[in-house]
Amino acid sequence: MSSSHETYQCKGCTPGDFEGEAVVSNQPFGFWQGIDPGTGGVIDKRHELCGATLKDKVFVFPYGRGSTGTPGIFLEAVRNKCAPGAIVNVTSEPMIVMCALLAEAFFNVRIPIVDGLGGNPRDLFRTGDRVRVNGTTGALELLARG
Repeated sequence: MSSSHETYQCKGCTPGDFEGEAVVSNQPFGFWQGIDPGTGGVIDKRHELCGATLKDKVFVFPYGRGSTGTPGIFLEAVRNKCAPGAIVNVTSEPMIVMCALLAEAFFNVRIPIVDGLGGNPRDLFRTGDRVRVNGTTGALELLARG
């Protein structure tokens, strides 16, 4: 990893802090039929991240492709310890935010979400970058390039 430190001010949607490796996509994402909740792997064959894992990653993507089934699948991933550790969006949809709120309510697991990322996710981050997310303050830090 090469050293790089950039800070972005986003809007905090759900509280918590997480530092980890980023997985970045320019495509919207739906957890319902998009993730295997037993492994954290992306199973949507139409998505560019198919085959990648979101388990314990900072998942950076533009916005959710919602379904009311999203929180159920997401909570199953949390129960199995296979959910993303944090989410960064250009615009967070209510179902994605609900996932993190329910994870804390049911399993006492905080998954910070920030949105308001200014611009195309891939213009700012790459898969493999080391990122810190603070969902309380909205601070988003690129710590190192992957």
